[in-house]
Amino acid sequence: MIPLMIRSSAKYRLFLLMLLLITGSCTEDFLDVENKNQVALNSFYRNKDDVWMAVNTAYNPLAFGGMFGVNYFLLINSFDDRILFETSLLDDFNISSSSGTVSLMYQALYVGVWRCSHIIYNLRTRNIPDLDDNTRNNYIAQLKTLRAMYYFYLVVLFKQPYFYDDTNLPVDYLAGYGNSDASLFWNRIKEDLLWSVNWLPQKWPSVDLGRVTRGSALALLGKAMLYKHYHYYMQNGQGGSAGDIADLRTGKQALSDLISSGTYNLIQPKEPFTFKDYVYSYLCNFSYIPLPAGNNVYPAENNDESVWEVQYSDERIAQGWLPGWQWSGSLNGQYFSPHESSYRNHEIHPNLFLQYDTIGTPPGFDRDPRAYATCYLDGDTMEFRPDKAYFKPYRSGINNKKIAQGRGFTYSGQPTVGFGLKKYYFPVYNEKDAPKNDPVNIRIIRYSDVLLMFAEYTMLLNEDQSVGLYWLNEVRARAGMAPAPALTASVIMHERDVELATEGHRFLDLVRWSFDPQWKIDWHSVFGNNAFVKGKNEYLPIPIVEINKNKGLLKQNPGW
Repeated sequence: MIPLMIRSSAKYRLFLLMLLLITGSCTEDFLDVENKNQVALNSFYRNKDDVWMAVNTAYNPLAFGGMFGVNYFLLINSFDDRILFETSLLDDFNISSSSGTVSLMYQALYVGVWRCSHIIYNLRTRNIPDLDDNTRNNYIAQLKTLRAMYYFYLVVLFKQPYFYDDTNLPVDYLAGYGNSDASLFWNRIKEDLLWSVNWLPQKWPSVDLGRVTRGSALALLGKAMLYKHYHYYMQNGQGGSAGDIADLRTGKQALSDLISSGTYNLIQPKEPFTFKDYVYSYLCNFSYIPLPAGNNVYPAENNDESVWEVQYSDERIAQGWLPGWQWSGSLNGQYFSPHESSYRNHEIHPNLFLQYDTIGTPPGFDRDPRAYATCYLDGDTMEFRPDKAYFKPYRSGINNKKIAQGRGFTYSGQPTVGFGLKKYYFPVYNEKDAPKNDPVNIRIIRYSDVLLMFAEYTMLLNEDQSVGLYWLNEVRARAGMAPAPALTASVIMHERDVELATEGHRFLDLVRWSFDPQWKIDWHSVFGNNAFVKGKNEYLPIPIVEINKNKGLLKQNPGW
């Protein structure tokens, strides 16, 4: 999440300089012998401007290539049963502890943990003359919220890696560090977010758009306690325990507070409710520019539906291919967009198109409008501006690699040879270094996700289910779809499937639900083969390079 306030060329270069100065010990040489930070720290944290720059660097690891800059989607969407990778390798979980994609993800998350913890430590222990207590607490709240997100992905993706915070920073670079109990991550996430919500604003002024807010912290707290229920309590046979119920109620209350704040809203279609109104009111949440439908204009980045957004732009800072470092954009367009120069590594599986309801649709639609906002079909225009190069039809074989057809994944009446990913790629970005340096922000928590998680809480706790159903149906109503009659596991599963499709949620949803028998997750049925190995593929392998650097004290996850 690179704040917009530092997107200008001069400030961004300064931001990158500070990134290099204060974080050398957690790049590829994490836990290396030499402390490359020491010289810089002797002349740093002199004033509040130094702190401001340091805090800015803590946002960047989410934008790195190891996370939302490309590898998160390369791995997690490839594991998604609704998405096809160009070969069956990633679809079939053919990764290892030596895979570069896994190592880069692990590295990015620990860079984030290090930066946040290191800056918090210095804010707690250093006398910074012009930094007042309120500003100090606000900075610490930003850092703790960011660190909670890094912790969240570490414990959800890697199960039991090494835990540390600002109270026990690893300073012996010759020492080895072992695995930590997952409860340390979950407890610190909860504690830090409960503290941070008191020091974060509901909204930032326009120059600070992109920074975490009170809503960001509440949403993450709600998400984390929901995941903890499955990954920790259910997996360890403690579902329904007093601790489990208490955490579920904490998470539900956090989402309730967010909803009742009135800060967030679903972007609604407007009269005359044309095809474009329904599609663009949803698709604007994944565009880098507003989408016009007749006289209506649907807002794009940092709109009322965005709760947590990773900020990108298309300023090129230096030579290289490092999102959030040498470039201010991501590599997602280079890997996944329908741009003719893209690698076009992903294609939507035809079974996703079949999930969208064909009954209870708004007038003029043969199925849920979200199908047409999520999937490119042959003949779809890839731009809305006639003067742009991609104001032309999407064509299989040109804008995709016909992956589904090559594997025989077709069905009678299929409306296209190959379904393309439309979210984040309409309109197709085609400026400057396109498709590299993709400027489209990544929305990692949207308001609709919050509403669906709240509905899930009410089902799990068996309380306020009518309220949960109401909010789930509000998500359906935005798409013009008829309401669901009851709140069940299958209804929640379906709504998350179609509302959040291709956004990097589906596989993680299936994994967490698999720890609870009521969700009836059958991995063979999900993938149609035996590629998923239960007891192994719920988590990624810990990179072998990290195990070696930690002298074998860091143990590998089961099955890897």
